[in-house]
Amino acid sequence: MIVSGALFAALSVAAVIVGARRDSRVARHLALVLPALGRGARWRPVSDRDLDQSAVRRTQNEIASAKVLGLLLGAVLGGIGGNLLGIGALTGLGCAYGGFILPSLVVEHRAQARRRAADRPITMLLERLEALTRAGRPAETALAAISRVPTGSPLLDATLRGSADAYALGAPLFRSLAVRAEGQGLRELAAFALELERSRDLGQGSVEVIRAARDAARARRRSRSLEIAAKVEGKLMLTLVLCYLPALLLLVVIPLFLTLLDGLFG
Repeated sequence: MIVSGALFAALSVAAVIVGARRDSRVARHLALVLPALGRGARWRPVSDRDLDQSAVRRTQNEIASAKVLGLLLGAVLGGIGGNLLGIGALTGLGCAYGGFILPSLVVEHRAQARRRAADRPITMLLERLEALTRAGRPAETALAAISRVPTGSPLLDATLRGSADAYALGAPLFRSLAVRAEGQGLRELAAFALELERSRDLGQGSVEVIRAARDAARARRRSRSLEIAAKVEGKLMLTLVLCYLPALLLLVVIPLFLTLLDGLFG
């Protein structure tokens, strides 16, 4: 029974690995018989935006296959560990659940990290835009010009470049930037573009809007820097404790304790 169960588990894992291939022969034959299979599964383990922003070059079907593979491997490894520890099936269930959600967590974490990295260069973008508009250049042409300059964030660069391309084809720049930034999850940039669009519709100057956004970005960056600096003391204290406490115990505390014991029982 144990041998047959292990054999079926190995066959299941092999089937999942073969099914994860993009252009398998079985999938091509099934696509000829049932063209609806080529449309993709309705169930999405992660959102398409997170998968695109995470830079994980895998499809939704491959992520789903990885989740199933993690489920099987987690169940097998957790079951073996549970039997060795005498816990039973509880460890198998926990490891199976962990293996199932691990691919989604990796994709979502990478996407969130890239979105956070895209928020940091916005302050420099506003600084450049404010300098150009203060020199007398219109806000739209200034933003279209600096949209071609790399910011260090691929996500932000793609958003700015896409809005600049749409503006070159005749689309409103601010509205296009707001839509693209909102779709990519860059809410700070989307709110700024909407403010510029609203000020243009109301016939107001864009310089004041840009200057206010720049000052707000400076304040956020300053508060973020102060928050990070406030955590340095605790991290340094923890580092000192972890580095010097073992040496202090070995060189001072333990010899002193042994000397006291020798004096009491010597």
